Amino acid sequence: MFVSVDIGTSSVKVGLVDHNLNVLKEYIAEVPLITHAPLVAEHDLKMLWDLTIRGIQEVVKGYEGRVEAISLSTYLHGLAVLSRDSEVIMNVMTHLDRRCSSEQSVIEKEGVGYELYRRTGCPPIFVFPLCKALWLVRKGMLKSGCKLSLVKDYIVYKLTGNYVVDYGVASGSGFLNIHNLKWEPSALELSRVSEDMLPELYEGAKVYDYITLPNIGIRNKVALVLGSFDGALQNLGYGVFREDAVLNLGSTAVIRTLLHDPVVDKSPDARFFVYYAADGYRVVGGASNNGMTVIEWVRKNFIKQGLELSEEIVCRDGVYVLPFLTGERYPFRDPNLTFAVLGLRLEHNQKHFLRAIVEGIALTVKSILDAIEENNVVIERVHCAGGGCNYEEFIKVFSNVLCKPIAIHSKPREAVILGASNIAKKALGYLRSFEELGDIDKPTYVHPDISACKVYLKCSEKFVDIVKKVQNLSKVLFEASSY
Repeated sequence: MFVSVDIGTSSVKVGLVDHNLNVLKEYIAEVPLITHAPLVAEHDLKMLWDLTIRGIQEVVKGYEGRVEAISLSTYLHGLAVLSRDSEVIMNVMTHLDRRCSSEQSVIEKEGVGYELYRRTGCPPIFVFPLCKALWLVRKGMLKSGCKLSLVKDYIVYKLTGNYVVDYGVASGSGFLNIHNLKWEPSALELSRVSEDMLPELYEGAKVYDYITLPNIGIRNKVALVLGSFDGALQNLGYGVFREDAVLNLGSTAVIRTLLHDPVVDKSPDARFFVYYAADGYRVVGGASNNGMTVIEWVRKNFIKQGLELSEEIVCRDGVYVLPFLTGERYPFRDPNLTFAVLGLRLEHNQKHFLRAIVEGIALTVKSILDAIEENNVVIERVHCAGGGCNYEEFIKVFSNVLCKPIAIHSKPREAVILGASNIAKKALGYLRSFEELGDIDKPTYVHPDISACKVYLKCSEKFVDIVKKVQNLSKVLFEASSY
């Protein structure tokens, strides 16, 4: 049996999984987001550890002597500061933290943005630890002898006493060369971060160590597998490669596929990322900051009941929502984009408004998908993961906007847990290759309506044009708000 740990942005999930990928026991604990000041969005790193060890303890009860491996997953782009003795000095700055937004423009003004992207697979975006480190240096908060933590390494330190991270999590930092899998000298020089401030690198699909946890009942030695980041493990949970992609509809909206070779955007706009997954695979995809977070915000503040959508395609009627509550990563790469509603008139109602929001999220994802496919990556099918997959009306909109069939699996929230188990099976030799993975279940498919696809193709062109115009307007708005 395997213990799979998924430290996500909204919760810590721990599952006890058997060799047939049945989740026998599960522990879920919410992780509060700390927002004590404008632009701040942090996690308490010590709380993440406490919830992790508590979750492991809960799921192994009654199975203590049957656990073979513990496999880890964490979210990307988190950055905390530790002392020389690995005490937490500063909370985790999550991907939603926007204090370092100005560092994005600093990198771009230096004229090194695309070259950094070509080497690391990470465009100069405010979410990356590279930008966060620049901000910390500018604020005088990164002292000599400090360590930078990417979350996973802290968990591993608490388990083993060693400061180490897998290539997958490291590749989402902006510091790792995506080609040779070493810390990139130009990124270190730019940020004034020394290599000894970063954890040791290790392949996540191999056993790192054998550990015991007698305090929670695990007295026999079990394999510790570093695993990868949550997105890569969703793909590995579904066995999704090459022509198949995963659409994650969680707090963010992400589309990604697994390939052997790194693919970087030939456009200087650097419209998608390239990360490392595990065992030689790279993840090619893009993430919108604004997924189900937008839906929850609208429901909390404006809609008291239901999430029913209009059956009409509202962008055809000139109604668009730019769903950028928290700035935007891909493909527009603009921290100053905001939520905007265009085209609503007296004849429209709540259902039209909601439909426009879902269309806006889907059109953003389509813009990412278009950029990937322009670089000779062919996507034929999409597999849905995350809580948003439970909304049938949403999935119909996404299928028509992307003009792709979307597979709905029976347990979309468990994809990461299953992926962590698959990576443990590979590390222990039960799998020779991830290519042996097949569908974990028989998914149902939502197929696109071709006539709707044609309408959305025209809407997509208008959507991109509108975003570019609003970006210019945003500059004026932010200038006005500075006095």
